[in-house]
Amino acid sequence: MDLRRNLQWGLLLLPLWLIATPVALAEDEPAKGPGVLERIGNTAKKVGNKIEQGFTKAGKKLQEKKVGEKIEQKLKKAANKTAEGFKKAGDKIDKKLNN
Repeated sequence: MDLRRNLQWGLLLLPLWLIATPVALAEDEPAKGPGVLERIGNTAKKVGNKIEQGFTKAGKKLQEKKVGEKIEQKLKKAANKTAEGFKKAGDKIDKKLNN
């Protein structure tokens, strides 16, 4: 039982030891460059800038291709066709009721 319990504790503490060892060794070395958190922050800024550039380019393309105007024209055309269809249906109903 004791061997099993010791083995369980060893397996639980092994990942912590594996993580802590490189950190402890790294503390002894002088800092050569930016720290991990600083690098992560810089990378996040770069990714944010790329995303912003992508949205800006997409917005410009939408303006250049006049997507908003084209959508408006298509909606007007669809509304006109629907109105024509209702008018025809109304005329047919009137015709049947008057005969």
